[in-house]
Amino acid sequence: MGDNKIKILEVVTVPTEKSGIPNVAFNIMGALPREDVELGYVAINDPSEFFKDKLADLGARLFVIPRKLTSPWNYVVRLAKVAKGYDVMHVHGNSATMVLEMIAARIAGVKIRAAHSHSTSCSMKSIDRLARPLFHSLCNCRLACGQDAGTWLFGERHFEVIRNGIDTSEFRFDESRRKDIRSQLGLADEYLIGNIANFLEVKNHRFLIEIMRALNDRRRDIKLLLLGDGELAEQIKADVRSKGLEDVVFFAGSVSNPADYMSAMDFIIMPSIHEGLPLTLIEEQANGLSAMVSDAITKEADLTGNLTYMSLGDSADKWTDKLELLIEKAPRNSSVSEKSIEKIIKQGYDISSSANSLIELFRSYPG
Repeated sequence: MGDNKIKILEVVTVPTEKSGIPNVAFNIMGALPREDVELGYVAINDPSEFFKDKLADLGARLFVIPRKLTSPWNYVVRLAKVAKGYDVMHVHGNSATMVLEMIAARIAGVKIRAAHSHSTSCSMKSIDRLARPLFHSLCNCRLACGQDAGTWLFGERHFEVIRNGIDTSEFRFDESRRKDIRSQLGLADEYLIGNIANFLEVKNHRFLIEIMRALNDRRRDIKLLLLGDGELAEQIKADVRSKGLEDVVFFAGSVSNPADYMSAMDFIIMPSIHEGLPLTLIEEQANGLSAMVSDAITKEADLTGNLTYMSLGDSADKWTDKLELLIEKAPRNSSVSEKSIEKIIKQGYDISSSANSLIELFRSYPG
């Protein structure tokens, strides 16, 4: 590609909202060297002003193209039209349904057709299985957030790991933010467990509420703070009411300052049914938080030694037994956060490292 700018079209196959995959895409775009790239961004929904402002700041052109697997051809045709003239189509998803983007890129003559795997499973397994042969024949640049996510989608084919990097400075523990958020929540010395995830089946909030019910039966000085939105939010709120936990569980919704809320927390629980390498879990570790997570989450996520893995086959009571032991030895202070950040940077999870790896890969692409 010489010394010219690389024209990259970022495509996110899930709604552009405050959640894992879009956050990864925006982190990467924000860290790419402006002088080296020209960016386009395809959203399958009309993003909020929050994301539109971010794209404007990046100088990235926004294209909104609805993506319906029941009638895919219109999406493919529109995406191919948008993609003409780009050097790279960088597609973020979690299954071989990214074949739609690969087809569009091929039609448009895009040289680098990159699929970026962000999970270790998907919800549409039958479609995924049917799409894989064509997907593998068209995808010529395979990326993943971690080894497990790459193996899930690409099998034994070669892929490159692009780490879910973060701006570590943004997530440092802040005592003043901690006091402000806890004051807003009406908390004094209560122990605050947190979970940051949209309300989707895969995030397993029902099991998390069951853990809190068991914990609340044993002690009344522990609260739960949930950040996120999603299709199951009202069901989870109803579950909380049915268990009499209205004074125990707080719903903060989707917020623009998650780092402030992390500082207010004392511990994280993430009982996800499947994940790739969760970006929020890296951010939480940078904040100095320890976490108890499901064994469906890759061991690669433990960058600090502060994660404890539990089986989803274990009961809520067993999770609660372990939780009671863990919360007694999870200090919250700036020193823990700084040491965690040092470990995260050392292992290449600072966003500048991730962006540099990606741009070097695209520049060195054969042909």
